[in-house]
Formats: sequence, structure tokens, C-alpha cells
Amino acid sequence: FPLRPVKGKHTKMGFLKSATAFLLAVFILRAALGAMFQAPGAAGPALVEAFALDWAGFGTLIGLFWLPGLFLAYPLGLLARRLGDRRGVLLGLLLLILGALVSARADVVALLVAGRLLMGLGTLLVILLLTKMVQDRFIGRDLFPAMAVYVLGWPLGIAAAQAALPGFVPDHGWEFPYLVAAFAGGLALVAIALARGPEPRIVPICASTSSALTRAEFRRMCIAGACWALVNGAYMVLVSFAPPMLMARGLGLAEASFATSLISWSNLLAVPAGAWLARRAGVAGPMTVSATLLAMLAGFALPIADVAWAPSLGLLHGLCYALPITIFSALAAEAVAPERRARGLGVYFVWFYAGCTGCPAFAGWLRDVTGDATAPVFFAVAALGGALGLYVWFRRDLVRG
Repeated sequence: FPLRPVKGKHTKMGFLKSATAFLLAVFILRAALGAMFQAPGAAGPALVEAFALDWAGFGTLIGLFWLPGLFLAYPLGLLARRLGDRRGVLLGLLLLILGALVSARADVVALLVAGRLLMGLGTLLVILLLTKMVQDRFIGRDLFPAMAVYVLGWPLGIAAAQAALPGFVPDHGWEFPYLVAAFAGGLALVAIALARGPEPRIVPICASTSSALTRAEFRRMCIAGACWALVNGAYMVLVSFAPPMLMARGLGLAEASFATSLISWSNLLAVPAGAWLARRAGVAGPMTVSATLLAMLAGFALPIADVAWAPSLGLLHGLCYALPITIFSALAAEAVAPERRARGLGVYFVWFYAGCTGCPAFAGWLRDVTGDATAPVFFAVAALGGALGLYVWFRRDLVRG
């Protein structure tokens, strides 16, 4: 998409102030965040065995990555303007790195939980303020491609962690994924600190402008947040619980990890393609509905089809899931006026963090109660169906005004 020219763009400082440098830093940060999230999933059975966890405990540990946001997202949304976007993101990255290191040194469950909660607090700061930074700088038709970059780093970070790190765990221990995640966080910290531009393009806030959300804005932020929570919850459950499900059905660790990683690697093609299509008039809605339904069909087939089809089904699910992902992610920008975005995102992320905290824990509980490794995967499919229903509700509500 068109990047605004920057005076002195051929100089090093000019590049650092450009939209390209900013989006590159955003991509690196989001990839690091994916590696941070996937650290316990990459450690997998070794982590479960080392701390004598059941599957509900494993799912809860994954969900703790989001728990602080459930309680602090709205207050931070109110304080975002005072904290400062870039400063808050850098603070969040420091907390993420510290949490990963605490987790890697844990010898009891309490320290493992404490490290995950520190990572969760850092994640809250990063996601809340980074989302605001992107949506403040790219508006209109430019928002879809910018959100494509924002979204794409996350699944690729997860895919890289899922594909590469489990193979190192037998020799280097369950701690290895956490140490790699901390290193990735350090790279992201440097990238965000160096990238200085572009300037925000939101409408300046006038003294007479009310900062309170209207009733319609509040409702739409709730719908958008719940939708985005289920979209992400479905993905997190699938990439965390599909490997042990496939292993229970006869695949080896490497084969199961590879098949699951294809869900994320396919995003490399599907997210940019979906963003490009979303800019075409009349395409976004039909693409969202049809692609999501196909993703649900592929996800439903994964636990019941012959395991030889697992890589193909993982690839199909990932492609269809990712095509409309920028449309789902941009709902918040449509729901509220720019001058009330920080406050609106506080509401939005309460729903987001509730879903992201609860979905993995509930999936793990289902696994324990039913004794069936396929139950979490079927739950992920149902969550994606719920997200589609909320998307349709949001679009109709926006039309009604």
C-alpha cells in the first residue's frame, strides 16, 4: 500500500522515521509475541511431566498469558494517553522478557505461574498500545494492509516456535522455548526503540469533544472485542491442543508439530491476500463468511479424517482462517471515533482477554472431563462459528447506526 514519503528518506534517520521501518518493527514485535505465547505449547509434554500438570492445568497456564488484561485492560485504556504509546510498549516488552526468564528458571508451579503472569502484564501493555499506534497512523483503505502486517507476525512467530523448538526440548529441556522467546523479545525491544515514525494521522482532540463512548460505540466495541476473542481463542486452542490430539491418533511428535505449524505458516500467503481482497468493494463480507465456514469444515475434519490428511487439512484451515483475519481485526477501528479510540480499546480488550484467558483453560477442562483428545479441537471449531455470528451482528448494527 502507499507509504507516505519521508523527507531525507535516503538517510538512515529518514528510514527510521518511515512507515516501512515502523511496520517492520511491528512485525518483529508481533512475531516475538507469538514465540512468547507458544513457549509452553512448544515445551508440551515435557513441561506437563516436569510439573505434574493435568491438561486443565496446561490449558490454564496457556491462558494466563491473557489474564492480567481481563482486569486491567479498561483502566489502561483510560490511562493510555498519559502513559504514552511507545513508552508503554517498551515497558511491556521488558515485562515480557522478565516473565520468560522467570519461567525458564522455575522449579515449582508457583514460579511458572508468576512468570506467565508477568508475560501477561507485558502483553497487555504491548497489544493495547501497539494496536492504538497502528490504527492512529493508518486510516481508511490503508488500514487493511497495515493490519495485515500487524496480524501476520503473530501466527508466524507461533509457527516458527511450534515447528522448530519442540525438537530441541529432549536435549535442552522444557526451558529452551522460554529462553528463545526472551531473546526474541530483546530483538523486538531494539526494533521498536529505533523505529521512530510515521506520525499519527488521527483527528486532533478538541477541548469540546466528549471523551465518553456513546451507547452505540460501547455496544459495538463489546461485539468487536468478543468476536476478536473467539477468533484468537479458536486459533490458540487449535495450535496448542492439535499436536497432542494428532499424537494420540498415531503421529509422531515431529509429524504432529509440522501438521499443526502449517495452520500458521499458511498465514504468510493468506493474510496479505485477504488484506488485498478486503480493499475491493463488496468483497469483504462474502469473503469473511465463506472463508470462515470453510475453515470450520477443515477444522471439524481434522480429528475424524485419516491422519495422513492432517497436513492438508491444517494447511486448508490456516488458509481459510487467515483470509478474513484483517477484517476481523479492523472491527474496532470502525466501532468508535478516533478521538475516543484509547477508551474504546479498553472496553474491546476486556472482552478479548476474557476470551483468550478462558478458551484454552476451558479446552483443557474438556480434555480432562471427556478423556477425549479431540474435544478441544471441536471446541475450537465452535468458537470460530461464534465469531462469525458476532461479525454478522456487528455489520448489521453498523448499518442500522
